[in-house]
Amino acid sequence: AWDITNQSNAFQNLMVTASVCMCGSDGDFDSMGEGMVCNFDGKVLVRGGGRPDEIVTCEVRPDLVREARIGWGVENNIYQLGHRAYVAVRGGARDCPYTFMHDMVAGKYATPWDAEVAHKDGTSCGFPPPTKEFSPQAPGR
Repeated sequence: AWDITNQSNAFQNLMVTASVCMCGSDGDFDSMGEGMVCNFDGKVLVRGGGRPDEIVTCEVRPDLVREARIGWGVENNIYQLGHRAYVAVRGGARDCPYTFMHDMVAGKYATPWDAEVAHKDGTSCGFPPPTKEFSPQAPGR
């Protein structure tokens, strides 16, 4: 799931992503050490090899990201999010028809299984329970 999640996040957003992953144990949590950088098309550019203290680096090409965002068609997912049905509707439909988006904006988003979710903070990984409450900022700030 780690690979496909990182690759799909990069592709669906047409963005280079860097996903960090410690190797070994911090005393509470064991980790695989497979940090990776994924290109905007989902291709893995570099992947950690599971060795402690390993640092992975690679060259990324922002110019190719910009080119894809401007020139790609049906694969341009991030553009299509705000311009749905642009093949049938001039400029695409630019409304917000999805109830989950309205719920998020209103601070009411929840899944039907929210009450049953076992891990809702980082305490299972040794982090203290959070004390800060979320406070959205006004747009433009």
